[in-house]
Amino acid sequence: MQNLQRGFRIKALALFFLAFLFFAWGTGNTSLWDIDEPIYAQSLKDQIAADNLVVPTYNDRLMPDKPALNYWLMWSGVRLLGMNSWGLRIGSALVGALLVFYLIIALRRLYGESIALLSGLLTATALHSTIIFRSATPDPLLILLVTIALLSYLRGYIYPEIRTREFHWTYAAMALATLDKGPIGFLLPGLIIVLFLLLRQQLPLLWKEGRLTTGIPLFLMIMLPWYLAVGIETHWNWDRLFIFEQNIGRFDDSMQGHRGPWFYYLISTFLGMLPWSIFLPQVLHDLWLKRRHFLQNQAIPLFLLLWAGTWIAFFTLSATKLPNYVWEAYPPLFILLAFWFDKIRAQSKLPQTWGLALSFSTLFLIGLALSIFAAWILPLREPHFPGMVEIGFPYMLAAVFAMLLIWQKHWPAAWASLGVGSIVLSGLLVFVILPPINALKPSRAMGQEIAAIQGKHPYHLASWDWFQPSFLFYAGRGDMPIRHLSSLAELRTVLGENPLYLVCPSRDVSAVEAAIPQDYRTQNLMTAYEIYSHENISLLQIKNLPHTKGTRPDPLVSDPVKTE
Repeated sequence: MQNLQRGFRIKALALFFLAFLFFAWGTGNTSLWDIDEPIYAQSLKDQIAADNLVVPTYNDRLMPDKPALNYWLMWSGVRLLGMNSWGLRIGSALVGALLVFYLIIALRRLYGESIALLSGLLTATALHSTIIFRSATPDPLLILLVTIALLSYLRGYIYPEIRTREFHWTYAAMALATLDKGPIGFLLPGLIIVLFLLLRQQLPLLWKEGRLTTGIPLFLMIMLPWYLAVGIETHWNWDRLFIFEQNIGRFDDSMQGHRGPWFYYLISTFLGMLPWSIFLPQVLHDLWLKRRHFLQNQAIPLFLLLWAGTWIAFFTLSATKLPNYVWEAYPPLFILLAFWFDKIRAQSKLPQTWGLALSFSTLFLIGLALSIFAAWILPLREPHFPGMVEIGFPYMLAAVFAMLLIWQKHWPAAWASLGVGSIVLSGLLVFVILPPINALKPSRAMGQEIAAIQGKHPYHLASWDWFQPSFLFYAGRGDMPIRHLSSLAELRTVLGENPLYLVCPSRDVSAVEAAIPQDYRTQNLMTAYEIYSHENISLLQIKNLPHTKGTRPDPLVSDPVKTE
């Protein structure tokens, strides 16, 4: 027995390290992707420069978008690897590997070793995992913490002898999730738990066996100190903006144009869970056939379905929609998929041939559509993109090989071929497709040009009619702000003794030069095509001429000047 447990732990640790290598694989090869990554990265730079990791700020103002926990994770990576893509993203790669490890460990008792290991593998190789666990955003932490909170509750519910420990893990995980992304970290997991108990007609269990007298103090001890500290330091402005703008406001009205139809998350979830989501209809169909026994005899699948369904339904009602918002619904679906796969492997539940043929045909057609879109349709919109016809090949080949293997009843080999296809696709994205696309983001090159010219000497930044947060991150220094001009007449108010680096569309360079006073010289340092705006962007250096130097004060170090 001890040898079996030791063997399982070795497998779990091996998958943890492999998942970490997979998510960290090429993570620092590309510059930060606008909008979110450089905003959080620049906010961290501001906090480090101010020697204050309590109050998030961005561009000389409060940054109420997210609480502090993810900043602390990124800060740890930066301390280890530097203020760059590697340092900022490595924490997310570690969190992704921890998610895989936790799923394996937590599910062993609920479902057995093979399903636990398979759940971890499905999670690691899904399409959206390749994206989310390589990004410097708060989402990876929330995914891990919500998964710990809900699976720990389920384990405590099923096994009374470990209830106290598991329920306390639930409270602690919800507290940390609240430190990472706000009230959603405890409201949605709490709602899922309450709905589960209501359907089981066991709601009194919440206050009789819920460990509320110790769990709530534990939750508050972990969560409350930072919220109090940031409130006191900002006279409660940060807390007010965070609650009313970033939480209630996002749910009530779309922000940054992130809208979508009611079926948005049905499509995004299916695509994000590829290649494994092609079997979800069959899994859900099998569960539907057992619906009469769910409430009393199928506690675990009922909890998993409630988890996924409630999370997706909640954000379907939200006005702001992004694929990342429902990643927390993926783990229970991966668990149900792993259980279905294991039944097939054990030949206790053989799927119908036509259903498998439909699933693999769907994956093949998705791969074909990706190749057609990347090779012929996308170039019409963005001719600067590299040829990417190969992007769909891994799914097409994986679908063909898996179908041939299943025809010969080689079930594990068929699932393995899909996993290999997913890994190959990730390799294509990271090492073949993204590097040339990364070259179409000039912000890092512009920042390097400014650093080479200025060294340690002071300078200022401004933008006209174009801005991406990555420009401020790469071009700025510490907590340096950037001035966004609302009219070219404002140029006179931002010019001073120190050089000004202004970024604008190339079509506006002549207009900018015409607005500059005669005692200043303009030099176009760089012009490059930019992927987000689909136009050429120029970096201008505006300097005081030598014979007039010292005749004008520096507006960013002297008293502020009112804009015209």
